[in-house]
Amino acid sequence: MKFQTEYGEVEITVNALRKLTYLAVMETYGPISIGSDNWFSKWFSSEEGKIKVEEDEYGHINIDIFVEVEYGTKVTEVGRNIEENVRHKLQYLANCENVDVNVHIIGVK
Repeated sequence: MKFQTEYGEVEITVNALRKLTYLAVMETYGPISIGSDNWFSKWFSSEEGKIKVEEDEYGHINIDIFVEVEYGTKVTEVGRNIEENVRHKLQYLANCENVDVNVHIIGVK
């Protein structure tokens, strides 16, 4: 993702967006761990690597987050809070305006 500032052009990589997303999820109340939708990723990648970040040719960013939430929390509220926190962090820190955040609750612990 590239954007222009008064000082020049700034490029933010997909890995940087993934790290910002991970930090935003961990700051939110409710999620215990970040999981994945397939068994291979569960065993062989870090939690941060289990967040899917894709950018299309128009600069639109799609983020899929797979989380396990804490028992006793409202699942819909946790999902909504994660979505809002990720969207806010990416807009504030990375100047991302076109972001779709999809939160998938894969378990309760």
